[in-house]
Amino acid sequence: MPNWNLIFRRTHLYLGLLLIPWLLIYALSTVLFNHRATFRPHHGGDQQWTPLWEKDYAIAPPAGTDALRATAQRILDDHRIKGAFGVRRQGERLNLNVQNFWRPKRLTYDFSTKKLRAEERTFAATELLARLHTRTGYGQGGWLDNLWAFIVDAFCVTTLVWIATGLYLWWKLPATRSWGYAAIGGGVATIAILLGTL
Repeated sequence: MPNWNLIFRRTHLYLGLLLIPWLLIYALSTVLFNHRATFRPHHGGDQQWTPLWEKDYAIAPPAGTDALRATAQRILDDHRIKGAFGVRRQGERLNLNVQNFWRPKRLTYDFSTKKLRAEERTFAATELLARLHTRTGYGQGGWLDNLWAFIVDAFCVTTLVWIATGLYLWWKLPATRSWGYAAIGGGVATIAILLGTL
């Protein structure tokens, strides 16, 4: 007959060790989000965008907001640029931001002058951490994006299993049960306080 206590203890320990690097990534990136002013010199600004090229390019303005993404997609396709993107129109200007883990691109098209400019973000470790924190979903670009989405899914499932094994072990160890109640109560109180401040 299997020793379930031992199996759960080992599973809980190994999963905890496996989660450490991913918890560190999320913790460090959250610090960057919460203290942007402190990391601003390392975070970079507009000066961190490197010009790639500027060229003449003609495309009809989108007829309404529904055609905005289709117009942006055509610009990217015409210039063989792939990746998830956001697009925004400001008067005669179209701004496209193409996501990439290492060096995101920014394209600016002016309908009045028919000029298209492309820039690339200079690599910065702080920027990479922020992108790792915010990138989600499949079909957002290349294989690296899909791999990261899979890793995030695996992290979530692993965390849930880790919690379940931890609760099982806590219940099986009466000597530490009062500490478990205190930890769970503290967690519930923290979440309630956070939700109350939103």
